Amino acid sequence: MTRYLLAAEELVAKAESYEGMRAGIADLGAVLDAPSYRCQPQGQAAWRDEHSEKSVAWLPKAASLLVLAMHHPRDQPRLDWFDRGNTAGNRRMQEVLESLAAWLLPAHRIHAQPLPYQPARGGIFLKDAAVLAGLGVMGQNNLFLHPQWGPRLRLRALLIQERLPAGERLRDFEPCRSCDQPCLSACSSGALKTGRYRRPPCAQRLERDRAHPIDSGQGGASGDPVLVTDWCRACELACPVGRY
Repeated sequence: MTRYLLAAEELVAKAESYEGMRAGIADLGAVLDAPSYRCQPQGQAAWRDEHSEKSVAWLPKAASLLVLAMHHPRDQPRLDWFDRGNTAGNRRMQEVLESLAAWLLPAHRIHAQPLPYQPARGGIFLKDAAVLAGLGVMGQNNLFLHPQWGPRLRLRALLIQERLPAGERLRDFEPCRSCDQPCLSACSSGALKTGRYRRPPCAQRLERDRAHPIDSGQGGASGDPVLVTDWCRACELACPVGRY
C-alpha cells in the first residue's frame, strides 16, 4: 500500500469516526473543471452574504480535497438556524475539519487547510466536489443526494496539499429516474415549476426568510430573545431519497 493510499484511507476513516459524518476524497483539478465552475450564472445580483468566516488563500500546490458530509435530520432544524454569522452545523463541521488537519500533519506529514463555506472567500463548489468524491449524485431538483441521507446533509471541504487517491463516482444510483418528484409541488416559490431548478425564485425566498427571523427560544445576555434565520428546506424535506 502506498503512503498516499494509506493516508487517504486513514483520513476518511478518521473523519467518519465523528458521529453523523461521511467523507470522501476528490481530485482538486477535477472539481475546478466541474459544471459549477464552467456554468456560473452571469448578470445576476450577488447573494448578500452575512457569513462571518474569513477569506483564505489556498495552500500552494494543493491537489486534493476531503469532502465532509454531516447528517442534518429533519428533527434537528437548529443545525441550520443562522445567527451570529453562521449556523451550528457549519461551526461543528469547521471544528471537525480543524481537528482532521491537526491530525493529518503529524500522522502523515501532509498539510491540510479547512476551507470556508463560500467560494468567493476561498471555498469550493461543494456539491460538485461531493459527487466526484463518490458520496452521492446530483438530483434534478439541484439537491445533492446521498444514498442513506438523501439531501438532508451539509457539506464542507478540507484542502490537501498532496494528491491523494480520489473516490469513485457512484454508479447505478439514479433516484430521480422513477420518482414522482414531490419536491416540485413542495416548493412554494416556483423555483422548480419548470422541472429544472431556477435560482432567482429560490434566492427571493431565502431573502424573505432572512427578513423574518424567528425566536430561537433562547435568551441573550441582556435577556432579549435570540432571533435566528430559519432557511427554507421545503424541497429537501419533501425528497423521499434516504431513510431520514
